[in-house]
Amino acid sequence: MLFATAQPASAATTCNWVLKVSEGAWIPGYYNSSTGATSRTCYLNRGDNNQGVRQLQTTLNECYGRNLVEDGDFGPATETALRYAQDRAGTTVDGSYGPNTRKAILHQSTGSGCKRVA
Repeated sequence: MLFATAQPASAATTCNWVLKVSEGAWIPGYYNSSTGATSRTCYLNRGDNNQGVRQLQTTLNECYGRNLVEDGDFGPATETALRYAQDRAGTTVDGSYGPNTRKAILHQSTGSGCKRVA
């Protein structure tokens, strides 16, 4: 008998870059260096270490008053801060960043302040 298992969200595309989106905000995003393609549909989880995490940390500091070191390392402090933002935004509190969290939380504006993005 063969059994198939669903791949966890962490097996999906990892946010590795910072995107400036049309809504006028900076968000974690995915950049494919081979093709130049970008996507806002990506994921961040504890253990990731990249520019996408650094942008998430900046967003959590600026929009939710957290006091994270913006080092690009998704460790326990970043997870706790993200859970706080998820709770404040009224979305699932799981400590992981993905499309649902992206749409729910506030992001660092390209001007001043914070805003939601699609």
